[in-house]
Amino acid sequence: MIQKLRNKKAQNLIEYSIVVALISAAVAALSTYVFRSVQAQQKIITEASQN
Repeated sequence: MIQKLRNKKAQNLIEYSIVVALISAAVAALSTYVFRSVQAQQKIITEASQN
């Protein structure tokens, strides 16, 4: 019985770790696109203010 509980706790920990890793990877991938979008907007604003 105790062995089953340990296995289940370990399985839960691994599952949570996988979920956290996937979320972290998604945030890292999206941050690149957000950064590029912000740079593009800054460029547009800079070019508009120079004219």
